[in-house]
Amino acid sequence: MKTLLTVGLTGGIASGKSSVSRIFRERGIPVICADELAREVVKPGSRGIREIVSVFGDSVLDDDGALNRPELAKRVFSDPSKRKILESIIHPKVAEERDRLVEIYRAAGHHIVIVDVPLLFEAGWEGSFDLVILVYAPRKVQKKRLMSRDKMSSEEASSRLNAQMDIESKKSMANILIDNSGSLVETEKQIAMIIERLESSLQSD
Repeated sequence: MKTLLTVGLTGGIASGKSSVSRIFRERGIPVICADELAREVVKPGSRGIREIVSVFGDSVLDDDGALNRPELAKRVFSDPSKRKILESIIHPKVAEERDRLVEIYRAAGHHIVIVDVPLLFEAGWEGSFDLVILVYAPRKVQKKRLMSRDKMSSEEASSRLNAQMDIESKKSMANILIDNSGSLVETEKQIAMIIERLESSLQSD
């Protein structure tokens, strides 16, 4: 019998992944947030921030010694080679911290751990988990939510969506789909069924 199931959770912009993460937490399943880990591994004084400064220089720090994210973003997003260097610094440290937390949850007796990774497929992390759940909403729903939530124009919303991997492409790469285009109640029902399915798979292994 498998003692712990590691589940990657991903989605697209405005797909409602944060709400899904919250529901899993409310049902007693630990959720590790990769974005939070990415901030943690480059906090002032960390090994990560020292490596970033050694590559990009002191100008990527603010007056308090913290990472100046807008300045760093200007450097890397216009130069794919620099973005790959930055990812090669951050991603292994996030993975290391993720694995450390997974082991803590395993030792505490948890049987399922969710790892919330917004750019899971883009980072090539799908092989790091026992299975991957995609929080899905059709592009038209994503666009409507973006325009409403972030007060974007139709053109701005389309531009943001075009900058990401298409949600339809991600569907074929995921093991389980949560259709989050309807009501919260419908989403909660799907999550309850998924948890039951995951727990049953653990017992049968």
